Amino acid sequence: MKYLQGISVALLFILFVPVILQAQTIISGKVTDKSGSPLPSANIYLKDTYDGISSDINGNYVFTTSETGNQVLVASFIGFVTKEEKITINSKEIKFDFVLEDAASSTGTVVISAGAFEASDENKSVIFRPLDILTTGSSADIYYAMSTLPGSQQIGETEGLFVRGGSSAETKTIIDEMIVQKPFYSTVPDVASRGRFSPALFKGLTFSAGGYSAQYGQALSSALILKSTDLAPDTRSSINLMSVGFGGSHVQRWENASLSVEAGYYDMAPYFKIQKQKQDWVKVPATFEGQVVFRQKVSENGMFKFYSSYSNDRMKLNMKNLDNLTTIDSYQLINDNFYLNSSYYDILAKEWTFFSGISYSKNVDNIEWNSAKIRMNNEMSQAKVTLSRQIMEGSFITFGGEVNKQFFNDKYNQYGRDAEDFYFSGFAETDIFLSNNIAGRFGLRFEKSKIVDKTNLAPRVSLAYKLGQYDQINLAYGQFYQIPEREFLFQTDKLDFEKATHYIANYQFIGPAFTFRLEGYYKDYKNLVKTLPGMDSTYNNNGKGYAKGIDVFLRYNQFSSSGMDMWFSYTYLDTKRDYRNFPTMATPTFAAPHTFSIVSKQWVSSLNSLFGVTLTYATGRPYYNPNNPVFNSDKTKNYFNMSANCSHLTNLFGNLTVIFLSIDNIFAYENIYSYRYSTDGKIREPLTASASRFFFIGIFVSLGENPTNF
Repeated sequence: MKYLQGISVALLFILFVPVILQAQTIISGKVTDKSGSPLPSANIYLKDTYDGISSDINGNYVFTTSETGNQVLVASFIGFVTKEEKITINSKEIKFDFVLEDAASSTGTVVISAGAFEASDENKSVIFRPLDILTTGSSADIYYAMSTLPGSQQIGETEGLFVRGGSSAETKTIIDEMIVQKPFYSTVPDVASRGRFSPALFKGLTFSAGGYSAQYGQALSSALILKSTDLAPDTRSSINLMSVGFGGSHVQRWENASLSVEAGYYDMAPYFKIQKQKQDWVKVPATFEGQVVFRQKVSENGMFKFYSSYSNDRMKLNMKNLDNLTTIDSYQLINDNFYLNSSYYDILAKEWTFFSGISYSKNVDNIEWNSAKIRMNNEMSQAKVTLSRQIMEGSFITFGGEVNKQFFNDKYNQYGRDAEDFYFSGFAETDIFLSNNIAGRFGLRFEKSKIVDKTNLAPRVSLAYKLGQYDQINLAYGQFYQIPEREFLFQTDKLDFEKATHYIANYQFIGPAFTFRLEGYYKDYKNLVKTLPGMDSTYNNNGKGYAKGIDVFLRYNQFSSSGMDMWFSYTYLDTKRDYRNFPTMATPTFAAPHTFSIVSKQWVSSLNSLFGVTLTYATGRPYYNPNNPVFNSDKTKNYFNMSANCSHLTNLFGNLTVIFLSIDNIFAYENIYSYRYSTDGKIREPLTASASRFFFIGIFVSLGENPTNF
């Protein structure tokens, strides 16, 4: 939840920042052809990670990594044979020069180079490392960091990632190829919550705002794809003592396996006494949570992963009843959430890349709303298998399938209702180089759902054309389907898949230190659920809508050399819908026409400190005013937020110590997200943040870790 952000920052910095800011290994070298000519904009990276960089105009490259042990360093360039080199990372600087062989002279075929010219969702997305999450904003939250990227909206009154005119339900979180059912903490009405998962769990994140691979489905708008870490780097323990609670963790590393166990209990009562809240809390939010992470390297390329987590949240507050100001409404929430994700990856017979995964999640919200007792139970089980093989030099084919079973159960006092779905999908996709300058990805996805008793076929195509050394254009088309949200599945068994068709055109320039991307898109919504409240048998798929806009992204990254990294994003959005209980086509309440974000970070070696500032501005969003005959035509005032964070590395009694400070909404600007109205429309109440600003100060000591080099 939002109130847990300080705790998450604390845990992340004590466990993760020392690795990123202190235990970095520098990898450098040069990439040339056989004649010795430099190859600018070649891609150099560690295999199966997101650590890497493009070579400069002279073919030189340098980047840092927090990976350790045996790794594979890869160099690739269009028209040349990709080369791999085994290296051992042990904190000492590594220098390695690559000499690449022309593909035409060796095989006569064209090579697709990973990350350089791949016509895929990864080429049209922005890759984040955990350090980017930690140093963006004040909360160390994955979803907050994603909201600073183009296409995202700034929403403060509820949880979720809202992308390109889509609701939060239209964005799916995917961990190691498995969809996460409940990626956010449960919360009380009009109070936003944060994501459940720590950035420290992942070695790479891909945010796709549309047109993504046929390997993923059930998301009309966007996919956040997270790839978890492999073996833990070393054995270590930590104890966290804070005014808001306590926790601890232990990581055990063996030669080919690692095990991590973590648990904590947190109570926000002490903090709320210092930082007064606008809510009338009866029971201040308290959380117990724990997780187990196991990794086993089963072969040279094979890895088995297991992750499970459990959390219990409790809170209760009083809310003003706008229909009767002498009455107070009581709202209590007890949430239990369990999540399990396990996967196996390997290369079979030196030709086939094999992946299999399973996951299970169970989320139960027990709510007491005045005298009413409500219980909402969601369960989901998944299994997925994927096979991939190179069919010619630089071209691959991938196919697989997944099954998904969901169970919903709601109880309201003595009344109950159930719904169950069994979902199956299959997909096939191929990456092909048509020439040295043209690449394509062609995919087809099949889906079948028991609860709607329907099937669909979703074609997806991406094309890329290289213009010069550093720039290219991308085009994408795709059809995306999604089962209606759970609240509608209880009402009727005559619904169909909701549908969105994406059209995307993109220009991007990726140089050694500078990135620029300009992207235009159009989304056509069909078969959206439409209903008229208070009437029977009116649930249908007659809803429709559109979203169109332009996204701009600029990034200047010199973190590995000067310690500076900054980016700017701008989103223009024009969207309208006629769905749910809308009386006409209108802009939904979660869509602002203009959104800007500026993120800047600087590592200062002389101070052993990392500074970060994030500024976000958005024009007002529409809200429903019952006194205005024009639906959703009123607008909130513009949104503004500036946050900052600083982490200072030092030592305490010979132990690595991090002093951390973060401030959210530095200028205490009162953002109004929307309004609540009484039934007769005569009384209204603004929806704002829980406090004018948020701050956190912490000192965290990593026992037994000696800071020998900053």
